[in-house]
Amino acid sequence: MERFSKTYKPAVRFGAAVVLGVTAGISLTESEAEAQKLETDPAANDESIKLPSLRVRGENKQENDIPNINATKLDIGRMPLSVRDTPQVINVVPKEIIKEQRLYTLDQALANVPGITLSSGEGRGGLNGDQFRIRGQQARGDIYTDGLKDFGTYTRDIFDVENVEVIKGPAGEYFGAANLGGLINESLKKARSGTFYNFDQSFGNGDMYRGQGDVNYQINHDVALRVNGMYNRSGVVGRDYVYSNRYGSAVDLGVGLHSKTSWHLNWRWLHTDAMPDYGVGMIKMPNGRYKPITNAGLDRNTTYARDVDRDNSDIHSITSSLKSELSSWFTLTNSTRFTRYERNYGATSVGACSSTQCVNDFLNGGNPRTRYTAVGGTAYLSKGLGVENVIMGDARFKTAMIKHDLKFGVDVNYQDEDRYSGEWYGRVNNQTIRNPSHSTNGAYIRFPNSEKANSNQRDVGLFLSDHIQLTKQLALFGTVRWDAFTSSIKGYQLDPEYVPRQRQSADRWSPSGSIVYTPFKDSSFYFTFSRSYKPIGTDISSQVTIIQDDTPQNGADYRPQRSDLFEFGNKTDFFNKRLGLGVAFFQINQSNSYYYNEAGDVVSGFIDSGVGLRTRGVEVSLSGKITDNWDIYGAYSWMDSKSKLKPGSEYHGKEAAGAPRNNFSLWTSYDLSSHLFDPAYGHLKIAGGAQYSSASWANGDFDNVARIPYQFSLNGMISWETERYRVSLNATNITDHLNYASSFDTSRATPAPGRAFIGNVGLSF
Repeated sequence: MERFSKTYKPAVRFGAAVVLGVTAGISLTESEAEAQKLETDPAANDESIKLPSLRVRGENKQENDIPNINATKLDIGRMPLSVRDTPQVINVVPKEIIKEQRLYTLDQALANVPGITLSSGEGRGGLNGDQFRIRGQQARGDIYTDGLKDFGTYTRDIFDVENVEVIKGPAGEYFGAANLGGLINESLKKARSGTFYNFDQSFGNGDMYRGQGDVNYQINHDVALRVNGMYNRSGVVGRDYVYSNRYGSAVDLGVGLHSKTSWHLNWRWLHTDAMPDYGVGMIKMPNGRYKPITNAGLDRNTTYARDVDRDNSDIHSITSSLKSELSSWFTLTNSTRFTRYERNYGATSVGACSSTQCVNDFLNGGNPRTRYTAVGGTAYLSKGLGVENVIMGDARFKTAMIKHDLKFGVDVNYQDEDRYSGEWYGRVNNQTIRNPSHSTNGAYIRFPNSEKANSNQRDVGLFLSDHIQLTKQLALFGTVRWDAFTSSIKGYQLDPEYVPRQRQSADRWSPSGSIVYTPFKDSSFYFTFSRSYKPIGTDISSQVTIIQDDTPQNGADYRPQRSDLFEFGNKTDFFNKRLGLGVAFFQINQSNSYYYNEAGDVVSGFIDSGVGLRTRGVEVSLSGKITDNWDIYGAYSWMDSKSKLKPGSEYHGKEAAGAPRNNFSLWTSYDLSSHLFDPAYGHLKIAGGAQYSSASWANGDFDNVARIPYQFSLNGMISWETERYRVSLNATNITDHLNYASSFDTSRATPAPGRAFIGNVGLSF
């Protein structure tokens, strides 16, 4: 695999600051072992068995077991306490899956969640960072950590992440502007009781090496410090010339761990030095349909990245989280985050082989010239900051015999970004499709002040929710949030034409209502309605396109996008809550939808009244323990998503882009130890699974002419670990199926990694 020599330089700079490690597994906990003894002791009476067995088997587990996702605690104060208590689909990628599958980035973790696709290339500047679609709806800017906005567009490494949660459907009642199809939340690793040291080293093909460390030190009874560090160097298996080098650290100070008032102060830093991959062009086949040219005979390794391309970013954030139980019935919390980010970006942007001459030449074995979009390359420099503060009160009380859990508060956030458009010098667009040259012969990029634009957005939200327990079986949820949102921009448009400061404001209510019926102790049914709004200008870090139809305009009546969710579902636990099942039927109606062509122009947007999508479907999930040694984690979703344009409109009745109808993910593991040797010698575990999504239209393709083939990845793992040591081997995409990580309209698609192997060794003490 071709590679820059600078691929190895960060290792020297970072050195031993980050050692090996992720959280480790240990053998059976004492509490579970005691529970098993109680359950098999015939001399024990019924009362001595009942409480311990329910408590231990229902809530405690061996640290390496895959949990019942229904029992997952949500560390987001505005929401209910757990997935089980939330009347809406929430997918969780727990730390056990992150560990077993050796997941290192957010997009890798979300491959376990059906109904999510990676977006690519829409707009100017919001390119190749984490941009997702949830149930066919754009989710730009809808990424959070611990319930606060994760500002900036970049590739997120999850070295300091405990769980990843995906809230499906509009969630404006909790999080404010945006969140049309759902949102993604990362729960960070926090300081806790106990002292431990975990270190890991991983090696793999594609020139992959990763070192990771996780250290928690308990200073005294109420104070602890947790430090995580990571260094990652890797190429992309099956893709020449593409790499991603990352290193970062995170420190969390926890005070008052066993007190009624607790405080966490968290600092995070992530640096990325990568080569962006815009993939390969589409080819227009004789039947008029487009497909990735790698499905028409081009070598999947082919890339068009050039030596001047780059994706370099630095993200710094500080978060303060204070929680105080002022009385037995009232708790006050305050969370604040400040983030600074910078991203230097340049990429080669290829286009489709669509002319008759190009198509015939390529299909007959020729080597036609490469077509480009965005004049051959996209470049920008962004420097921004974001700040958010959420203060909330939680009151638990009774009125007559009715229980209330009342939450209310204020959410204020602000983001400001300067963006400089890059100017290319000495660049010649002279590549060919089959054997592109990666040298630009000294070409370079400048970011002049004359090309600077500034954008900012401010949102003030007031929220109120009440969980009303009418009877033991019947509960009502009511949530409402009011947001006052303002965005503005000044600078140069793509034309280019300087524009003075332009502003847009929107004030909206985001309501939600649910009814929950629990006819059985471990099974509940719910019906939920919720509504979210997304005003123009909410995604300034991921889509500063600086064109008239995508930015605030003085005097323009740009109505916010609106998304309504109707969902009916059931959540049931089995085997004393060790195994959890979730089933949901849903429909999302979105109006005033907008999408972008290659230049970043709005194809159908705010100014088109009644534009939108209708997505309906069903989702099923199963997680937890089937037997003492057998764990399972799986989910399936079926979606039918179509345009809601008015009859006679160009896209009326067309299928939504980036919304595969069938999606599933399965991972199952089995502990062989009890069948082979004494568990005191460690735990030998095997695991495997698959991820699949059916063929779909490329992102941004509402003409329904560019088809992305079905995606399939077969994966496996074998591991052995003791209390102190562990070793594992992972294999992903074992069949080496040609998958696609992202796509954009009829222009291009990016092949995903091929068959990959990762070996890991770790130490805990």
